[in-house]
Amino acid sequence: MENIQHIKVNIEGMTCAACSASVDRALRRLDGVAEVNVNLATNSATVICTQEVSPQTIVETVNKTGFHGSLAQEDEINVAMSHNISPRRLAIALFCGAIVMYIGMSHMLPVRLPLPSIIDDRVNPLNFALIQLILTIPVIICGRNFFVNGAKNIVKLHPNMDSLVAIGTTTALLYSLYHTFQVAVGNTHSAHSLYYESAAVVVALVLLGKFLEERSKNSAKKAISSLVSMIPNTALIIRNGEEMEIPAKKVRINDTVVVKPGTRIPVDGVVLSGEASVDESMLTGESLPVFKALESPVSGGTICKDGMLKIRATGVGSNTAISQVLRLVTEAQERKAPAARLADKISGIFVPAVVSIAVITSLLWALAGKDVSFVLNNFVAVLVVACPCALGLATPIAVIAGSGRGAGLGILFRGGDIIESAAKVNTVVFDKTGTITYGKLQVAHIFPAPGYSEESLLQNCAAAEYGSEHPIAVAVLKYCEENRIQFTPAESTKAIAGRGIAASCQNKQVIAGTMDLMTMENIQIPADIPQVPQGCTAIYLAADGVFQGMIALSDTIRPDAKIAIARLNSMGIETVMITGDNYGAANLIAKEAGISQVRAQVLPGDKSKAVEEYKKQGRHVAMVGDGINDAPALASADVGIALSSGTDVAAESSGVILMREDLTAVVDALLLSRKTMRIIKENLFWAFIYNIIGIPIAAGILVLFGGPAFSPVFAGAAMAFSSVSVVSNSLRLTRFRPEK
Repeated sequence: MENIQHIKVNIEGMTCAACSASVDRALRRLDGVAEVNVNLATNSATVICTQEVSPQTIVETVNKTGFHGSLAQEDEINVAMSHNISPRRLAIALFCGAIVMYIGMSHMLPVRLPLPSIIDDRVNPLNFALIQLILTIPVIICGRNFFVNGAKNIVKLHPNMDSLVAIGTTTALLYSLYHTFQVAVGNTHSAHSLYYESAAVVVALVLLGKFLEERSKNSAKKAISSLVSMIPNTALIIRNGEEMEIPAKKVRINDTVVVKPGTRIPVDGVVLSGEASVDESMLTGESLPVFKALESPVSGGTICKDGMLKIRATGVGSNTAISQVLRLVTEAQERKAPAARLADKISGIFVPAVVSIAVITSLLWALAGKDVSFVLNNFVAVLVVACPCALGLATPIAVIAGSGRGAGLGILFRGGDIIESAAKVNTVVFDKTGTITYGKLQVAHIFPAPGYSEESLLQNCAAAEYGSEHPIAVAVLKYCEENRIQFTPAESTKAIAGRGIAASCQNKQVIAGTMDLMTMENIQIPADIPQVPQGCTAIYLAADGVFQGMIALSDTIRPDAKIAIARLNSMGIETVMITGDNYGAANLIAKEAGISQVRAQVLPGDKSKAVEEYKKQGRHVAMVGDGINDAPALASADVGIALSSGTDVAAESSGVILMREDLTAVVDALLLSRKTMRIIKENLFWAFIYNIIGIPIAAGILVLFGGPAFSPVFAGAAMAFSSVSVVSNSLRLTRFRPEK
């Protein structure tokens, strides 16, 4: 529609999903706004709106939410890293929090923890209180950001977990300060009514969660930055008969671009002259260079390995293949909504409800004639017992335990949202090259011509290929090394772009390469030479004009692939293979691996579309890949799973990274995710039950039936017990063992 425009804004200051949510809500309230996508990975927002909405209005709305917005340039990608929480701040908070917990819990355990007499609550109760206060202050300072954010969200009537923690820890802190004062004026019994450890430990753990979230966000930015770096900044063109170097973004359609050996092609185009092998692995995932000659299409971002090309530009700037991959990745990230955290969802009701209960309780007891001490005790008891420690720890502790156990098994999760998504997976899509297979050619078959031996064929081929970094040469030379086949390197070699190599070896003229090369050199190939086996790549060799034989190479399936796929099938999870390779090779590999569904000859953009198709069918999809070509599909999937041996872009576009070279890690990741989510649900259940039972008791319901009042001391103990229960339950994940 002509009346529709896309406005992109860079945003500074967003640190969490709550921040992006507040920006999202503010922008959606504007008249004329149809759609809003706030992207934490790039610190930006894309707004689809009518022409009546001015860009400046968008920027001003962002600024009113408390962040700083600025209009982004066309096609600009914001990859600036955020460092709001330093490792030093985190270390201070964790160190001080741990000491406060030790001191504060020393007298609460069945067996007292040893303390120096100078801070022992029985000998020096004032020092006991003051040392906890002194150590809590640095923790509060280190975690000041989410106190501020929590307060802001309360003011905006959108309280979140920051708000819950801020209220709970502030209440515990203020109550502790009051009793510290009581100790100072001589009431030593108040030394047992301190809750500094609750405030300090909760703040330290929340700070740890924020730190991990920030690191995950920066990793996502690195993925985009890696893609951006593949787009050449300059281009060598011919205008008015002269070569000149200009910025790549200034290249125009139909310009003649010169590409020299070893350089990246700056635009999409068609070859006008020259021949060369082009490395397209960053787009296709296939290791073999592709021969380009007259009228061959070439893609921006690919590398010209040998030879020089002159191409006619057909796609420039944002219309190149690599730019489209970048756009697919960023768009997929924008569409990917944050995982629904139950605690955050209910916080908007929970916080005002608890505060209301505390206030109403106080008023009712005051009207009933109770003294100020009783009223205050009940007010504090309600707030302390309802402190969302257990609720706040339910998810992050389980995530830390689950992800920690995963790391021990060579499985890296990028966050709790990834674990939640992985637990729902019912379809796993695999890339072929480098994932199901090793992604490296190996000698599979040797077919010498009559009168020649396998050894002589390999000797001549290795001699000619010696020194080459071509995947075929590497495979042949490795085979000779492993089988101790001796050869003398060629005296001279000449690469024949896209077809093979010619060499002078011990007074023999050897050529090795494609069938086309044999035809060009008028080499007669005997009729009894077998056909190239399905799924193999062949190299033909001749010496002094006489055909000596053929060597077939193939990519080999990983031995763990069969085991992993069999386990997935037994779990009721459907397995699919998507590859840019031909149907013959793809079907051969799929049959061997046990995969029933195959999509072959698929382009990078189509991989992403295929994943989207499965998602539209109601499936929860995990994509397993290793190459740049897999990046859009990895980002589009509900869960992207990358092999550490793959490219950085693939890894950083994924939610799960497999550090061990074993595809059974995919199965382990899904099983661990399912168990972690079960633990989280159990934690949340008990946290809610605790509050449902604890709040009425703290409000004084037992008093109505002649029972005792619920002192803040017992409220604090109950709060600590709930937290310990949640943590203990979460630690069960550390004993997770993969199924054999």
